[in-house]
Amino acid sequence: MKRPTDPHPVIETLLNGGGDDEPQPRTRSSRRAPAVGPRRPITGNGRHVSRRRRTSSKFVRRRLMVAAAAAVCVTMVAGIGFISATYFQVVGNLADNAVGRADGTGTEISGWDGAVNILIMGSDSRDGQSSADYGEAGGARSDVMMLLHVSADREDATLISIPRDTMLPTPECTTPDGAVVPAQEAAQINGALENGPFCSLDTIRDFTGLDIDHFIVVGFDGVIGITEAIGGVDVCVENDIADDYSGLYMTAGTHSLQGEAALAFLRTRHGFADGSDLGRIQAQQAFLASLARKVTSAGTLTNPGALYGLADSASKAMTVDEALAQPSSLVALAQTLANVDLDRIVMLQLPVAPYWADPNRVEPITAETDAIFATLRADQPLSFQDDQAADAPAGDAPDGDGEQEGPEQPDDATQPDDAADAPGEPLTLSDDIVGRTAEDTTCAS
Repeated sequence: MKRPTDPHPVIETLLNGGGDDEPQPRTRSSRRAPAVGPRRPITGNGRHVSRRRRTSSKFVRRRLMVAAAAAVCVTMVAGIGFISATYFQVVGNLADNAVGRADGTGTEISGWDGAVNILIMGSDSRDGQSSADYGEAGGARSDVMMLLHVSADREDATLISIPRDTMLPTPECTTPDGAVVPAQEAAQINGALENGPFCSLDTIRDFTGLDIDHFIVVGFDGVIGITEAIGGVDVCVENDIADDYSGLYMTAGTHSLQGEAALAFLRTRHGFADGSDLGRIQAQQAFLASLARKVTSAGTLTNPGALYGLADSASKAMTVDEALAQPSSLVALAQTLANVDLDRIVMLQLPVAPYWADPNRVEPITAETDAIFATLRADQPLSFQDDQAADAPAGDAPDGDGEQEGPEQPDDATQPDDAADAPGEPLTLSDDIVGRTAEDTTCAS
């Protein structure tokens, strides 16, 4: 059995000095020995075969072997060259868009050890936009905000979508140019990005109690580049969509979306549910679930070359903190998800209710959000109720004492008192939590 470290068979042949049909050096005694048989081989029709023809055929074989070896070498060098060129291209892209704290502090990445927490935002900024004209909008707002948590054992991942209209207290923060923004008792979360991504990050860090040190902000062109790089994402919609605001027009059924069509799908609010941001989040979850299935089936997350290609597409319209400005950090971040099963990637919307002072805004439901973030702080997994258990009517599953378990039992797990008593336990989400796993192929509606 050939050792894994052995060279390619063609290269090994060349290193050993040729194949079995190459003439071996003759000794002095062999040169003196009389010739036995005819000097030239005879064909079936009695004609002699030219020694020149034999030599010529060996020469052709050797040239073919050399050509094959050269092809292998060129392929390897080209692959390495591509990754190297892409690496430095991504370095250049990120260097132009990396943001550091005004005081120079920050958390370095020595390796993604332990649990991973990162804030991902989609910006509506038009600065530097090179794709289609999406209208005028001054400043920057995070129309999409998601918190990604990957467990330390790399077996579970949770992606929490935070509605753009969520009202949260914001701490004092400093903009990239050094201006101090005072704390606010309540502010709409998407506006925090106007003062810089660290203001958004500090707000979510205080709200969740999680150690969140890094962020990624993706612009319109970044979404377009990523979806084009992977060849599109298949999405399914229950109904026809005609949204003049986002430019999305689709018939019911499954479609492969990339580029500007994918961006329109992620931006549309009027195409789904009640036309609010909450309906848009459900469509975004369907899109991301399909994206996760595609990159998993294609082996993208375990292919450094493919990951660098994606990083190159995204980094042209992406802002990161300085610690993430190295492409290797981004690639290693993506690889933390490589071995997470699709049914263990949980996507949910932050539980919210109408804001007391303005029904057009929302605020977190304290009992449920406290339990969710206590579970993540303990690095424990979240899961949805089993469909059959959730749909079963009360009385169908009596216990051993004849008492019946009502459907409200899973809700008890989301109460803050229970979370405080057993913060190290996995959490089964109540059935009113909006979300899905990446394995779920339900159509967006």
